[in-house]
Amino acid sequence: MGLLFGGGALLFWGRRYLSARVQQSLPVAWIILAMLLWLRLRWMPPGAGQWWLWQAPLGLETALGFQWNGWTWIAGWLLFLAALTVVLLPQWKPRSGFFPIQFWILWLLAAALLVVSAATWSTLLIAWALLLFFTGVVAGSPPRSAPLAWTMLAVAGLFLYMAPLFNGFGSFTLLLQAETLNLQAQLLVSLAVMVVVGAYPFHVWMTASASRAPGHQLALHVLPALAALHMLSRFDVPLLSSFSWISFGIAGLLGSAIAAWLSEDEQQVWDFIAINRTTWVMLALALSRDASLYRYLAPLTALGVILIVWGVFRVHASRSHPIFKLLTLAFLLGFPFTPGFVLNIHLAQLATSVLGFPGWILVLLSQTVFVAAFLRSRGVFADGRQDITGNDASPSWRLTWTMALVVAFGIFWGAFPHLLARTVGLAPLDMYANPLAPLRHAGVLTGWMTLLLPLLLGWLLARWHQRLFAGLEAFTHRMAEIARLRWLVRGVETGFHYLAISVGFAADILDGAGQFGWVLFVLLILWLFFR
Repeated sequence: MGLLFGGGALLFWGRRYLSARVQQSLPVAWIILAMLLWLRLRWMPPGAGQWWLWQAPLGLETALGFQWNGWTWIAGWLLFLAALTVVLLPQWKPRSGFFPIQFWILWLLAAALLVVSAATWSTLLIAWALLLFFTGVVAGSPPRSAPLAWTMLAVAGLFLYMAPLFNGFGSFTLLLQAETLNLQAQLLVSLAVMVVVGAYPFHVWMTASASRAPGHQLALHVLPALAALHMLSRFDVPLLSSFSWISFGIAGLLGSAIAAWLSEDEQQVWDFIAINRTTWVMLALALSRDASLYRYLAPLTALGVILIVWGVFRVHASRSHPIFKLLTLAFLLGFPFTPGFVLNIHLAQLATSVLGFPGWILVLLSQTVFVAAFLRSRGVFADGRQDITGNDASPSWRLTWTMALVVAFGIFWGAFPHLLARTVGLAPLDMYANPLAPLRHAGVLTGWMTLLLPLLLGWLLARWHQRLFAGLEAFTHRMAEIARLRWLVRGVETGFHYLAISVGFAADILDGAGQFGWVLFVLLILWLFFR
């Protein structure tokens, strides 16, 4: 982490002395060097991991601390793979007079590593503030996206900073090891994570009206999300399993799928595909009945691998080999022997209860619409949607090797979940006992139908889209506008605008411009008159 912060500072200081080619290569070199140092932590002695603690002097009830164990290593390794993919993706668009976004990626990665390594509340809050700040810098380009991004991220920071206050001041002296939170703190932590992860409908700060480079967009989706999801695993949050929260997640899954399916802008289609998969992961997390870190193991690895594969495929989808397209769909949808297959088993649990069966039907509908959106997005069943990303660059050999490394880890963790559990430090039980255990836990009428039925229906929907919706272009456009939720953002902005006017007018009357004396004078005359 110190290497990344120092390397980023050197790049900012020496940018004027570096050529454009060197400016593109140095961030890659810094990430690879820090990645090799992080790899050394993989062979640490068994046990609780390594600790570093600092107790505040003068008896203050606070402490700074870091912990590095198997769970931290998995999250950090995914962050390194994602950051390396981000800086290797083509079509970065530098702004004249501004530092390249790739330089900020180094600090964003370092802040994310601070979040996953934090062992105390004090350390976590400092790291969380740094993560939100660097995320806001990256999200603030193009400039028109800055106000909304900074507002949403500030709200996420406020939520997490309020959580220990509701949970009691004694939290600042406790280590973050599945700490139990009260109901108010659970709600605040959950909302903070949802905003940073960008799950629907908290995604509005991620989508920009102007086009972003693929690596730029991937950085917003994956780096803060992995850090936030890992941070959530430090707490005991039973609120996520409530019926209201699950219903909210199902609605978000359907809304993001509709937005991806009906959008005419190619960039927005791909943005909502990532938002839909993020919402899918968070819904599966809420439905999981596993205990301890087992609940977060598959969602964290699936989220990292899925978003990295999504980021590379969106750039080269039009020229990709059919096998690569099928492989990408396998990761996005959660085929067997991928990390997402366990998530489909969690979603299938909805079909086992009377109350959850309608939700399962809606999940199948959402997955069907998602598959249709993916197949229509880039050349599988092309229907004339505009491609604004300008994918003229061929994948470099470094990006190819990075993608191969990500796919290898994804297949390895999906095919051998017991080895993934052992890396984290868990005993491989039940669904993670051996490579065939997830297949045995997937029921024929639930787990396999949750996967295969949307795949078939989505393929048919993508193929017959023009036949089914011919002449309904105005209706589909209106549905897309509703699903994107930009109208909600405009409504909130308008409401706050008039609220600010009202507060300002009241302040002028009561204190600012001296009109309050005239109000009292008129009231006095009226009182005398009516008396």
